[in-house]
Amino acid sequence: MGSRRGAIPGRCDGLCGGAWIAGVVVAVAGFGGGALNGAPPAVAAELDLDQPVQAVWTGVPLRTWADRVAKIAGRPVVIDRRLDPDLAITLAAGGESLATVLEKVAQAAGARVVPLRSSIRIAPVRSPAAACDRAELAREQAIGKLPQAARQAVARRSSWKWPAGARPRDLVAAAVDEARVKVLVEGIERVPHDHFPAASLPALSLGERLDLVLAHFDLRIDWRSGATGPVAAIVAIDDSLPAMPPPALPRAGVEPPKPSEKKPLRQDQGRPVKTKQTFTLTAAAPLEELLAAVAGRLGVRLDIDREALDVRGIALREIVRVEVQDASAAELLEAVLSPLKLRGEVVGGRLEIRGAVGP
Repeated sequence: MGSRRGAIPGRCDGLCGGAWIAGVVVAVAGFGGGALNGAPPAVAAELDLDQPVQAVWTGVPLRTWADRVAKIAGRPVVIDRRLDPDLAITLAAGGESLATVLEKVAQAAGARVVPLRSSIRIAPVRSPAAACDRAELAREQAIGKLPQAARQAVARRSSWKWPAGARPRDLVAAAVDEARVKVLVEGIERVPHDHFPAASLPALSLGERLDLVLAHFDLRIDWRSGATGPVAAIVAIDDSLPAMPPPALPRAGVEPPKPSEKKPLRQDQGRPVKTKQTFTLTAAAPLEELLAAVAGRLGVRLDIDREALDVRGIALREIVRVEVQDASAAELLEAVLSPLKLRGEVVGGRLEIRGAVGP
């Protein structure tokens, strides 16, 4: 049985819009699945954009959505500073790929998705920051030409965090100071005065960290060897970028590999594998909106006995707070409805919400 915290009803008082409502997140996983929120784990070796996503976001601020999707992607999801971090994201993903989810949210924000080795960037469509993928290739090529000691120092990975109000120039200077070789920074005056929100990032190389910050201002590092060590020249992000390599083509006269012959199925193969659907939900939202999200995740239509709610003095706009982890559908409904003395049951493709039996 999953761990649960009961719902806490609260009155709406007519202020239930916009920033007054925390987001609704319903994460569906196989038995033992985890929540979507929290800090991202260490960067994965490969970014799997084809992995299916089962989640519902309702009125979640863009910056919060990025933090939660970072855990799915296994790397930071960076929202460009020119985008509205408080843009409300409402999206139901019923098994769509991570790439599709990212693209839908980027379109809603008037942006595009730039998948990188160490992060995923959501950048304005017409901004040079959309060239981050080519800037990443330029960085790898330049660092590869450095002497071994300098190359190892620039490639050394470490986690990175900073408090709210951190200035980008200070972040660049602090990252360089941590390097095991002397790094000469050129063009620091090109970095505007600004303040960043707090951040906590997984292990990144020095090159990745500097470019992650500078891309917010359409800048990047152009690495080269210097007399006393590596030189980190701050240049425009689209300055002298290499062309992306074309996709590899099969060599002439070489046949593509043939699919392996199918082996006979064992007696237990070919049978459908049943998995227990579990839910992780953290929400503070109007009752009807929350129930609609739950019904959508269950794949049924919502049917509310409004008269029963009126008798109990329960408004559909009443704010309900609930938190469950790895709960069954029945446990999820109980956590939402029992504090309000309501009951829910899935009958014939409908989620029926009725008054509880008894006093």
